[in-house]
Amino acid sequence: MGNPSARSSSCRAKSSTSWFRRAAPAAVIALTVSAALALGGCGFRPLYGDHGAESVVNGLSDIDVAAPATEVGRELKFALLDRFSQSGDAPVSPAYRLLLAPTSYTQDVAVQQNAQVTRANFVLVVPFRLVETAHNKTVLSSTSRSRSSYNRVESEYANLVAANDASRRTAEAVADDIKLQISVFFDRKINRDAPADGK
Repeated sequence: MGNPSARSSSCRAKSSTSWFRRAAPAAVIALTVSAALALGGCGFRPLYGDHGAESVVNGLSDIDVAAPATEVGRELKFALLDRFSQSGDAPVSPAYRLLLAPTSYTQDVAVQQNAQVTRANFVLVVPFRLVETAHNKTVLSSTSRSRSSYNRVESEYANLVAANDASRRTAEAVADDIKLQISVFFDRKINRDAPADGK
């Protein structure tokens, strides 16, 4: 005959485990709500706040982009236009003009004893200004930076392809960052200009 006390202990353990599994989702929800309340108390607010994303999207679609006629400049310009509107076209009568002043350079990050470079960084630094066209007034001035690494091999063609790919990836990352910075600017402007009663 089995040990009754051992069996009852097993049943208690199983019951406790089942209770934990049932309680776990509720605990997760409670922790999530608590974290959200804590962030709210610290002044955290979603990017597209009380007045929605539509006004921010409309602001972005009203931006034309001016960049140097270089490979990096063109990559940045078209990457940004693609992010500012669904069509990827510049607005006919832009309310804003984004002026880009990119500089780029290559860093050697892995150099062998025979001075052969085996890995490099492509670095892109882009100061930019957002200008309100109606008054030719700069409303936002900032800088975006990014870098991408790539391997260098004996084939010059392969090196050229890798460097171009690094340039493209870096331009894409900078375009994402610039869009984010401008979106934050528009979101703050919208909420600052909105009536106190939210109507």
